[in-house]
Formats: sequence, structure tokens, C-alpha cells
Amino acid sequence: MDPSQPTVIPLVAANDERIVGGKAAKLASLDQAGFRVPAGFCITTMGYERFLEEHRLESFVKMELGRKPFADMRWEEVWDAALRIRSVFLSKPLPTVLAAEITKAAQELDAPQGLAIRSSAPGEDSAGRSFAGLHESIVGVKGVQALLDAVRQVWASLWSDAALLYRQELSLDPLRSRMAVLVQQLIDEDRSGVAFGRDPRAIQEDVAIIEAVPGPGSDLVDGAVDPDRWILDRSSGE
Repeated sequence: MDPSQPTVIPLVAANDERIVGGKAAKLASLDQAGFRVPAGFCITTMGYERFLEEHRLESFVKMELGRKPFADMRWEEVWDAALRIRSVFLSKPLPTVLAAEITKAAQELDAPQGLAIRSSAPGEDSAGRSFAGLHESIVGVKGVQALLDAVRQVWASLWSDAALLYRQELSLDPLRSRMAVLVQQLIDEDRSGVAFGRDPRAIQEDVAIIEAVPGPGSDLVDGAVDPDRWILDRSSGE
């Protein structure tokens, strides 16, 4: 861990995808380009590593995942190991200095409707891989303790059985995984949606896709509501 690296930075300055993850870095780019992005801050992977170091969690994770070659583990064994790892993550307090930094940054946000606590793992989303829905996001968070608990939940979600199995499928080493956390103002709107700069099922086509539903975005991501859908020609805008 590099002690010179920041652990909490404003979202607008969260450009280094290696320590803030793809989600935070892309939102920072949108903010800098003049788009409306809810204000927030990012707890970098350095904060996650500080948490691991204080509680010696890396050796615990290695022990849980080193009982046999990961590829030889049955699903039940992966599930059990993932549950034990997440339980330990959720039982440990945040380092005192890090908790104070997060609390101070949150108190400086104007968030009367609460906060959205979102995962932002480096390398989690690209043209060839999508971790959508695998890591936790918690919305409507109010109060310091609820915020700190939500941060631990997001960190722990890095070690769900589904996330572990997906990394195995992509030939990624779970022990090299790191998690940044994005904290933003919650904006309570009557509709929400997802936009894709390219059609994820046909990236060679020059079209963008927008899908939207009434109410919260979780209804769209979880498949609870069939979305309205627009296909836009990227060249003409039609």
C-alpha cells in the first residue's frame, strides 16, 4: 500500500481509474464535460487496502480461497468461503482515521434525501466484461454509522460467490481484486434509466441504446419492470 495515495477524493477529481474504478472515473469525466452529475466523493482502493491491512484480512482471504485450487472448488465450497469472508468484512470496524475522513466528506455534501453508496471496482466494466449487478449499491443512506456500514457492505460484495465465479470465468485472480466506493447525493426522480454508448450485444453497429423505467433504477437493473427503449443512430442522432 502506498501511504502517499489519497483515500478520499472529490468525485470531480476522481480521474485515475486504477484507484477509483471505472464507474467513478467515467462519472468524473462526465462532470468535467459539463453533464449534470450528483455531487459526491470516492473512497479509493487505498482506503480498502488500509481496511485489509488493519485487520490482516488478506491472509484470511488467502486461507479461505487456498484450501484447494479455486477451479476445483464445488459451488457449495465457493458459497461457504464467500459467506465467511463477507461475514468477517462486516464484523470489522473501519480504521479510525479513514472513518473520520469519510464522515467529514459526507458532512460537506448537501444530501437531504440521503446518499447512494455505489461500488466502483477497477476493471469491472469494459467492452469485454460487465460486472453489472454483482457488487452492492445501497441507496437512501442517512447517518454516519449507516454510511460506514454501507461502505463495508460494498467492500464485502467483492467477495460474493457470484463475483468470485465471474472472475474465475474471466480468468481474473480474485486475490488481486480491489474495490473503490462512490458516495453521491441521492436524487429522487420519478424515472430513471441506463444509456449505452454502443449496443452491448452488437458493438460494431453505430447506435446508442437508452432504456428507462418509472421510479428507481433498481427496477430496471433487476429486471422487475420492462423498460421503454430507444435506439439512436450515433451519426445522425435520429
